Amino acid sequence: MTVLKEKAFDMIQRIPDDNMFYVINILENLEAMSKNKKEEKTQAMAAFDDLLKLRNRLPADFDAKRELEKAREEKYGNLS
Repeated sequence: MTVLKEKAFDMIQRIPDDNMFYVINILENLEAMSKNKKEEKTQAMAAFDDLLKLRNRLPADFDAKRELEKAREEKYGNLS
């Protein structure tokens, strides 16, 4: 057992039984957060892989500034 786990175990042993509900609640929340982080990391890595697959798919003559101007003109028209 690591030093941190031993310290946590000692602290838990000193807590009265009446308050163990709170300790269990905190531990359950920590466990859920840990699982969520793993799932989020998996989802993020999958999204990143999707982005990598899509790179270099634009035509060589693609002009991002021109496309942005065109999209703005279509959406907003001439506001002046």
